[in-house]
Amino acid sequence: MSRNPITLADVRQLDRFYERTIPRAYLDENNHVNVQYYLRLVEKALGAVFGEVGLGQIYAAADPYGNFALEQHIRYFAEILVDDRVAVHIRLIEVSSKRAYFMGFLVNETREQLAAVVEVVTMNVDMSQRRGAPFPAAPYARLAEMLARHEQLPWPAPVCGVMRA
Repeated sequence: MSRNPITLADVRQLDRFYERTIPRAYLDENNHVNVQYYLRLVEKALGAVFGEVGLGQIYAAADPYGNFALEQHIRYFAEILVDDRVAVHIRLIEVSSKRAYFMGFLVNETREQLAAVVEVVTMNVDMSQRRGAPFPAAPYARLAEMLARHEQLPWPAPVCGVMRA
């Protein structure tokens, strides 16, 4: 697989779920945006996805469920700097009865670059038992609809090849 097989035009076919300007507080001791903030940006976008499909804060308050991240993989393409405006677009790769596999595409809007791709596998968890549990029917159906839309995209998802839902 080539280092960056997709274009900004490809990524912009996906919904944008989060956007923010990078603050100085995101820098580490090397004056570089720390890895934890790449994950945090995608986490915020996934929070919006979960809310859209019925797995957000209202879901967590009404039902004994939550979502845990099981695995992540990050590929960097271009550095993000302080004051850059970054948008996160999400693609659903796979969904099973308990898990979902997403890709978050971090687009540096300031520099018109794909900055990074973050792959995340999440699991629906019964919080009373702290164990995996099937998604409720309605959110699962919405995830399945999202997956069907994303499977129709004319470009293959540039997955790392080692993760599964």
